[in-house]
Amino acid sequence: MRRSLKIAFWLALLPLLLLAVTALVLYQGTRHVPEFYQQTLTPECSPQQQRQAGDDFERQVLDLHNAAVKPGRWEAEFTDEQVNAWLASVLPKDHPHALPAEIREPRVKLNAPSALVAWRLVHGRFETVVSLQADIYLTDQPNQVAIRLRTVRAGWVPMPLTPVLEEVSDAARGGGVDLAWSQHDGDPVALLRVPMQHPQYEHRELHLDTLELDDGKLRLSGYTERSGGQRG
Repeated sequence: MRRSLKIAFWLALLPLLLLAVTALVLYQGTRHVPEFYQQTLTPECSPQQQRQAGDDFERQVLDLHNAAVKPGRWEAEFTDEQVNAWLASVLPKDHPHALPAEIREPRVKLNAPSALVAWRLVHGRFETVVSLQADIYLTDQPNQVAIRLRTVRAGWVPMPLTPVLEEVSDAARGGGVDLAWSQHDGDPVALLRVPMQHPQYEHRELHLDTLELDDGKLRLSGYTERSGGQRG
């Protein structure tokens, strides 16, 4: 009888033990910090140099905007080091409310054809590093950029994509971004359209014809023409 009771006890306890072990493994998994993210948090340059690189990135973006509103060809190249310097030194000081309070220290790593993005997610006492991998490319539609989400993880634990897609959709609606969703081999694909016309360049059309990701670099190029097809 005692033997039967012991067997019954352990049979009842086993699922709880397995659940506890699984929860512990998943929790430890969420504490994992991706190597690329850890590397971006420890730049080789000084804080002053990082701030300068962030300011240079802002200036380069402004130069691209100014070139794109004038008829003719334009192009630009950005590095993930510039972007990360801006995220580390300029964003938190000059734009402290640009991100939700739960999202901290976002960083990027550019490869061909994917981009890796990661950030610290802090919710109460829970903290993890969320990372996602996405392919970024131009579609065959004019000025349409596709972002194919490959994976989203908390540490090394896969996360459900639905909450991420809802957050992206809400942010796009709030910012007036033309966003639609599609699928490719089961992966969600965000379709963004860069406006061809804008009040700041009236009677002109902007055409984005190159978007390339290389190791550590993003290249953009295109041309702006007067309405009616005249570039000059």
